[in-house]
Amino acid sequence: MEEYNNEKYMVLENVENLFKRINRFGNEYNYCFSTFKPQSALPIALGAVGGLIEVAKQKNNISGYFVNKNENEICLIPVILDDHRVMQIDINGYIDIKPEEIKKIKIKNEDFIYKRITIILNDGTKYVMNSAKKIKGANYHQENLNKFIEIYK
Repeated sequence: MEEYNNEKYMVLENVENLFKRINRFGNEYNYCFSTFKPQSALPIALGAVGGLIEVAKQKNNISGYFVNKNENEICLIPVILDDHRVMQIDINGYIDIKPEEIKKIKIKNEDFIYKRITIILNDGTKYVMNSAKKIKGANYHQENLNKFIEIYK
């Protein structure tokens, strides 16, 4: 695991490097963006990254994901709050979702700031996450989220 650094992950190259390190970076395309678990209304007041931290404080578990959709899969890298209340990227705990495992992907407007993404697998596993439509300072986020949405709308 490595400590989460907000400034570092506002830069697309740094997010892409996470996926390259685990060989989950596509050759044809990569749509990287961030999400958080929809357990709190606080993200509206605190912004997407502040919301990620606040959601993590509620429970000692996954608070969000870095997402990469490429030609081979959807890969989720968990962001968690550890026992010392420090945000960590669990690079070795990544979740690899192949197209044939996906039963359905639902994307809807949660409100005027967030999209709700629900990935339902054939085995019944469900991943529910919110993603800000735009994150100030992370210019790649909106473009990549929109490309992801276009694939699954």
